[in-house]
Amino acid sequence: MRSSSSQTDKLSSRTTASAAILITSRLIARGLDLATLVVLGRLLSPADFGIVAIAMAVVQIVEAIMELPLSLALVALPARTKRHYDSAFTLQLIRGLALAAILLALAWPLAYIYDDHRLIWLVCALSIAPVSRGLLSPRTVEYVLNFNFLPSLTTEFAGKLAAFALSVTVAGLTGSYWSIVVGTIASPVTMLVASYCFAPYLPTISLREWRAFSKYLRWTTASQAVAAVVWQMDQLMLGRFVDRLELGRFSMAANLSALPLQVLVGQITSPLAVAFSSVREDLGRLKTAYHTSALGIVAIGLPIMVWISANAEPIIRLILGEKWGGAAWILSGLSLAMIPPLFAGPLIPLVTTLNKTDVFLRLSLIELFIKLPLMLVALIYYGLAGVIAVRLATALAMSGCTMFVVREMTGLRLRDQLLGPWRTMASVAIMAVAILPLQARFSDPQSLLQLVLDLTIVGSVGAAVYVASMFLLWRATGRPDGIELHIVKLLASGWRLIRGSHPS
Repeated sequence: MRSSSSQTDKLSSRTTASAAILITSRLIARGLDLATLVVLGRLLSPADFGIVAIAMAVVQIVEAIMELPLSLALVALPARTKRHYDSAFTLQLIRGLALAAILLALAWPLAYIYDDHRLIWLVCALSIAPVSRGLLSPRTVEYVLNFNFLPSLTTEFAGKLAAFALSVTVAGLTGSYWSIVVGTIASPVTMLVASYCFAPYLPTISLREWRAFSKYLRWTTASQAVAAVVWQMDQLMLGRFVDRLELGRFSMAANLSALPLQVLVGQITSPLAVAFSSVREDLGRLKTAYHTSALGIVAIGLPIMVWISANAEPIIRLILGEKWGGAAWILSGLSLAMIPPLFAGPLIPLVTTLNKTDVFLRLSLIELFIKLPLMLVALIYYGLAGVIAVRLATALAMSGCTMFVVREMTGLRLRDQLLGPWRTMASVAIMAVAILPLQARFSDPQSLLQLVLDLTIVGSVGAAVYVASMFLLWRATGRPDGIELHIVKLLASGWRLIRGSHPS
């Protein structure tokens, strides 16, 4: 029993440390994304982002439909050989060629539907990005299995840096929306080259081991087709109901509101998949691992999203300037709509680990049937405000459905999933009350420097109140297992290292 507990603690510590490293690095990478958006937002108009948003929505739908979760499948395999890597690469190559052909075929009809010939060349050019993303070296999974995420982090950083440099340069020289396209393409192409530098691999076209992946891909295409339509439905429909200016504002606000969730959930999927795979034979340990990771995601993500929603107007003014002021209320609403998915953050690695990928199709179909009719009514009668309300309502409904699915797979009670993060929710409420009086600082026109100072003050006060509330509630409830305990252990380990390196 003690050995099992020790292994669980060790695995939990490695997963927590890996997640912390990934989130930190992701913050740096997303910092570059944010810097790119800031510069492009000031050099280009919202209408420029609007036209690219339509093309990007189509590309992302096709890419999501044809996405093959081969990296997660390789992680889940008990052993990997050269033939497994060759089969994975060949499947991705076939997928890339098919994806490019579909996008080329869609370019002309899309331009006709939206009555904008610029979409033809935009879709054709943007198709390079998803093809490049799919052809990364499959051997990079070996680093993930050893909890070594430095190569993937370096690869991603190189891609973001290339995107920033090229897109900003093109925007500064031309002032054209093509600068967005150049940055979108530059990042995955750079990552493609870097992946083979870190994980050298000579591809052989082969499908000998394709059956090893078939069980992971069985439900993938159908579920991703539905999920992709649901995901980009609002942007495509908005393109027909609102002008490019409003669509550009919505697209920018959607990108900004999604950043925290991409940092938190997107980057911890791999370490959680490894961790869940290590304990999948023990349902009790798997349930505990899922619950602990979900609580950690909520503890980090909830205060961030609430703070962004409360301070959307000064954030937009600071990042993008006064011409984007109309996007502030959109960012505020979309940030709230990003909160419910936090409660089911570890769902993807859990489902993949248990090989129950049919769950994705079930959830996607439910979301489609809920969102589509509501979206049509909301767009016709309420415009953008209706779209944001539908996003929030759909997110709440799907969060509830996901909790039922998790209970079905692990036995984790609905009450534990919903009320487990009660310390986080209480602390966020206290934080919101604390920063509310400070909102008056943003009511009058401010210089850029004063705006930075005021946001820093509000952010610092909010963070201090939240952290203090979390740890006080944690101590008051007997110091239970949770993110607070992991933070205390990490700080204690760091302190011991510092004391050990400076003997008295």
